[in-house]
Order: sequence, then structure tokens, then C-alpha cells
Amino acid sequence: MFRKKKPVAPQQLQQEILQELGSRLLEIRTGKEISQEQISRQTLIPLRLVKAIESGRMEELPEPIYIRWLIKQYADVLGLDGGKFSSQFPTEKFVSQNKNNFLVRWPVLQLRPIHLYFLYILLVAFSIQFLSNALQKSTLEVNNLPPINLPKSSTVNHPTKIAKPVNDIPVSSQESKQVVVDIKVKDDCWLKVVVDGKTDFEGVLPQGTRRSWQADKEVTVRAGNAGGIYVAVNRAKAKQLGEPGKVEEVTYTAN
Repeated sequence: MFRKKKPVAPQQLQQEILQELGSRLLEIRTGKEISQEQISRQTLIPLRLVKAIESGRMEELPEPIYIRWLIKQYADVLGLDGGKFSSQFPTEKFVSQNKNNFLVRWPVLQLRPIHLYFLYILLVAFSIQFLSNALQKSTLEVNNLPPINLPKSSTVNHPTKIAKPVNDIPVSSQESKQVVVDIKVKDDCWLKVVVDGKTDFEGVLPQGTRRSWQADKEVTVRAGNAGGIYVAVNRAKAKQLGEPGKVEEVTYTAN
């Protein structure tokens, strides 16, 4: 005569499996010398839930579907296959029995504070991903902007200043027949330099740049931001070309 086995209640089965999985997680964690606090920080799982999982205290945990997710996060941090490990925990509850004595499965979900916590975590993760994508898109748009065309010197008419020859600086016999212009850029500036009637340079010089030009007769310097340019003629002390933000053109002649 065979004796019928007493069916195991689903909640009891879940409790037993949770205790087994929690015990294995505890054993692996202690073997790797990882604290419960570290697990909590890396998984964003509250410390009390980490302890509940390891102890198999199912009454302190949320719905089974969330318990499986918690186990997966925990296992992933320990270097396990979280999906495979957590799949051992059943998530269905048998909550009613029909008149033919067949068990009916219904997923039971109750809104608890822990549910709101998980929704908050998902919302934060989504927001971070959205902002990251938006910043990357903005960067690409800025990089694809067309270059700025600086105005040509011919489009702006300003009076030309003729610098007086520098006679009080001793120079060699070779340099006495020439003019040497040294320029130091204190602020980013558009510059045009004409040496003996020919344009030798035209463009933007960044802050900190030092350049030098030499001519037999004259050197003309035209700057879009005269206050950012300092000029030294024939090795004399450098002087500011003009006022900041203003366009100035100065011609330096040989002695």
C-alpha cells in the first residue's frame, strides 16, 4: 500500500530555496572577505535586505519577483552568473484552489515601500543614461559646426599709425638698415603682418604665441584685438599695440 506524499506549500518551498541560496551567497562572500556593507554599496540593496537574504528571512523581503532580482544583483557582485543563480528561486505563488482540486497559479503583487525604492533606482538609472546620450549628441553637434570666418582686413577701415623710428637703441651695423619686429600674444588675436609690401602672415594667433618678422624697409602689423598684442621693435622693450578689443594697424620702418 502506497502512502500519498503530502504536497509542499509553495511558500514553504520558496523559504527553503531562499535559505539554501542565501547560505551559499554568505559562504562565497566570506570566502572572498567581502563585507555586507560592500555588497550593499555595490548593489544599492539596503543592508537589512542583504542580511535577510543571507539568513533566508523571507518575511522581511518584498515579493518573490523582487527577491529573485535581489539575488541576481548579489550574485553578480560575487562574480557568479546572477541570472542562472537567481533562476533557482521560484517566483509564483499558489493562492487558490478550484472545485476540481486543481491548483491555480496567480502572481501576487502588493505595493510596498520597497517597490517604490526599486522604481526609484530604475528611474535614476534611466535619467543618467538619457543625460549621457544628450551630452554626447550635443558634443557631436558642436564638433560639426562650420568654422568661423574672420573678417578680412580690407573690410574694416581704420587710420594707420606710423611709428616713429627708434633711434635711441644701439643696434649692429647689419640691423641698422633693417627693422625687426617681435610680437608676443597675451590674448587670442587675429593678426595680419605685411613685410616690405607683401603679406607674410594672416590668421589667429593663440595666447602665449611669440613671433618675429624682419624687413629691409617696413613691417605693418594689423591686429583685431590690439590690447592682446605686445610689440618690441629692434629688441626694445615691448609695448601694447593698442586698446583691448580695438582694431589697430601700425607700420614700423627701418632706421
